[in-house]
Amino acid sequence: MKNKPTFSLIGTGFIMPRHAEAIDFVGGTIIDVVNEYQGENAWKKMVKKTKADYIVILTPNDLHFEMVVESAKAKKMVLCEKPLCLTSEQVEILKKYKNIFTVVQLRQHPYTLNLREKIKSNDFYEIEMDISVHRDEKYYKTWKGQEKRSGGIMFNLGIHYFDLLIYLFGKPEKIENSSYSAKNASGVLKGKKYICRWHLSTDEPRESQKRVFKINGINYNFSSKDNLSYENLHRKVYQDLVQKKGITPEDIADSIKLIENIKKKAK
Repeated sequence: MKNKPTFSLIGTGFIMPRHAEAIDFVGGTIIDVVNEYQGENAWKKMVKKTKADYIVILTPNDLHFEMVVESAKAKKMVLCEKPLCLTSEQVEILKKYKNIFTVVQLRQHPYTLNLREKIKSNDFYEIEMDISVHRDEKYYKTWKGQEKRSGGIMFNLGIHYFDLLIYLFGKPEKIENSSYSAKNASGVLKGKKYICRWHLSTDEPRESQKRVFKINGINYNFSSKDNLSYENLHRKVYQDLVQKKGITPEDIADSIKLIENIKKKAK
């Protein structure tokens, strides 16, 4: 690569090492890093002054929208960790920009690539989505345990899997029997060619974690690791990014709207 891509990072939490590794993988260089300890508005100063080609946003979920907008206005290519934002109103605003991408890396998973080839438009699919992971009390004492900051289990955990469902099988037409709490959520989604019974949980013991789509009786376990980021799929996200490709606000809008609607209807 003749001109190495340069990156500025906002946020230095748990996910940062995965991004740093992926940036190195694509031959990029990190030239700016800011976090909350440098001051509440340090990120704004960096966005205005940075010479980087890309701005990467790795902050708590409720901060994403403003940071994405300001970075996009600065004419930078923007990559934001999931969820891109927390409301359908916000995603509609972000759809106006052509330089924004988000991380929902399961679209890059080998199972996904395989299923995209196998799924037939005329067939009907029975889907069971069981996303059961381990999150301890320490996790819930951080911003991730605060509904207003994180969007709760549906956005913290579910965004990957609702996006995957829509990506593979299309938007659901009906939302049924949904329930929602801090650590568990479940329900039924019906689309033109599928019915999906889904369950999200953070109560699973660490040794039996799973992220399974059971499709017409066949199990596809997308990961049993502590965190989906350990699957090294961020590398593929960055390979797309440096080619000005990726998951746009337009692409993720249906998933954000679906989560919003499920939460509204949940008991």
